[in-house]
Amino acid sequence: MATRRQLALMLAGIFASLGASFRTTNFLVEAPTPEIAQHIGQSAEYYRKEKAVQWLGREMPPWSEPCPVKVKVTIGNAGGATSFSFTHGQVWQTMTIEGSLERLAASVLPHEITHTVFAHYYRCPMPRWADEGGAVLSEDDLERSRHDMMVRQILNTGRAMPLRRLFNLREYPREVGALYAEGYSVADFLVSSSNRQVFLAFVAHGMQHDWDGAVQTYYRYPSVERLEEAWLSHLRNTKKQSPAVLAKNNTPATADPAKRVIVRLTAPPVQPLQDGPVATIRGVSGEGEQGGWANASQRQAASRPGYLPDADPNGAKPGLPYSSSPTPSGSQDGWQPPSVRLGTPQLFSPPAAPARSASPASPIGYSH
Repeated sequence: MATRRQLALMLAGIFASLGASFRTTNFLVEAPTPEIAQHIGQSAEYYRKEKAVQWLGREMPPWSEPCPVKVKVTIGNAGGATSFSFTHGQVWQTMTIEGSLERLAASVLPHEITHTVFAHYYRCPMPRWADEGGAVLSEDDLERSRHDMMVRQILNTGRAMPLRRLFNLREYPREVGALYAEGYSVADFLVSSSNRQVFLAFVAHGMQHDWDGAVQTYYRYPSVERLEEAWLSHLRNTKKQSPAVLAKNNTPATADPAKRVIVRLTAPPVQPLQDGPVATIRGVSGEGEQGGWANASQRQAASRPGYLPDADPNGAKPGLPYSSSPTPSGSQDGWQPPSVRLGTPQLFSPPAAPARSASPASPIGYSH
């Protein structure tokens, strides 16, 4: 513990030398100006409370050490990176965010804070699709609408992966876009079918036991494949509406998305999809999971890749019925995406610090 206090003091000294800093109960913010540092610090505390209540039904106790947050204000695409270390049920985290102040407050910061809520709950890395999908649910209408368009484009062009493979992924797939877009869409479907607490319990069951059992226990489908059919049917029957701000967003996309990716620790390389301009996407995932989810008490690092392309709103065509017939092969690991076509999303204009208390045990076996 003394070593961590010394590290926090050292980080505070570094922050003070590089720019303005602001300390809250749970965050130590470095930013270009005192006003920005204070704004981000106060916003981080607000989202920490809000997201914990939304996902856990209660506030989190104060962290033993503040989370360092480095802020870079830019006029380009927004993104973030949060690194986690899990040691015997304890969590150590650092955060980096960049973008315009508007996007930082509306999208990036709530996304990153949601990852800290998940880390507090599980106390080990959670599946990549669920971590990212759940965090995107905390973002604003603009980002959620972009992800909805992306998953429809991926499905319509035959690049989707079966949910059984998605649920069991421990490394990034060749088309990382499918992981993020499908992760968001499936998480949104499951949370809408139940609530956030049920979703977290479902993921914990899948991590500790098996995904068929988790689907049967929490969502009453006989298998992952039947859940997949229900999810695809839901997408065919609902065309999510995009807010007017999506059409007004004219932030220029970078020519090379890979150069905008923020990488912390041992993040795998991001391989963006090849067509269309980029949309911001943020995520965190655990490393070194080959020993299984239950092995996560060992010290592990988690980092965040950055960007995916926007879906072409004119690229999708009217739907065809779902079919399990295989598409032409070409995947390196043998899986074949289902054949499905979805309608194009339609645009419209839409009308004090918590007291310290003992942390609950991890749902998959790691106590505080």
